[in-house]
Amino acid sequence: MSEVQATVEFSVELHKFYNVDLFQRGFYQIRSTMKVPPRIPHKLEASLLRASGTDLAFPATVHDSIICSKTFQILYKNEEIVVNDVMIFKVKMLLDEKKIEESLNEMDFQLSLDLHFTDADYSPDDLSSLQLISSRTLKLHFSLHRGLHHHVNVMFDYFHLSVVSVAIHGSLVALHQPLISFPRPVKNTWLNRNAPAQYKDSVIPTLESIVYGSSYTKQISPDGKTFVVSENCLQHAFSFHYNLCASLLLAYQGLSSYFTMVTKDLPCSHKMELGM
Repeated sequence: MSEVQATVEFSVELHKFYNVDLFQRGFYQIRSTMKVPPRIPHKLEASLLRASGTDLAFPATVHDSIICSKTFQILYKNEEIVVNDVMIFKVKMLLDEKKIEESLNEMDFQLSLDLHFTDADYSPDDLSSLQLISSRTLKLHFSLHRGLHHHVNVMFDYFHLSVVSVAIHGSLVALHQPLISFPRPVKNTWLNRNAPAQYKDSVIPTLESIVYGSSYTKQISPDGKTFVVSENCLQHAFSFHYNLCASLLLAYQGLSSYFTMVTKDLPCSHKMELGM
């Protein structure tokens, strides 16, 4: 079985925060993390797309795979805060080359939104200076063809009654041979079955073994000037190239269709800015 490296990119925009009935005055912050099933070899990159609007109390920050929104102060009931943070999560993973669409459509992507609070002094460099008071997890129904394009108002629990409006977009953006090593879960034996999960970095395969298959070996032609590739290896290369192109074209078609649909509702001034 050959594996390919797929990159799925999610854009998460926290638009507005609504204080419905928070009973504590102080500083609030929303922390976002992306969760991928641990059985899938993957690496996660988190970043901020841009810093827009006011910084409120403190600007948004990134800590490894956790993205912290702007820290804002809540003083009054029914208060509305414009957050406008755009967060980017890049999920790089290894997939079976013959089950790319199936694997992505069944992938259990989850977005965790945690509401943190403090009524004391706050330092943006110390994550522990805010305490977790409420959490929500969104299951992302990703599809290779449709991608993911959704807007939702996320309400935190009754004891911390507040809402954040979230826009989420996701699409497959890259598909190629593995270029980096990925941590793979190591199976525990029955002797240490209760031990914590362990991971081991995978070996980066050669380009030839991915394109031509694991059975490929270099064979020199009779004249000794070139290499000979067997018919089975060539068929594997054709199939590999077809699967990659078909998956990328499906993702592109879905993204293009959504863009066309959305632009129909744009004002003429915005269409001119996009050169439409």
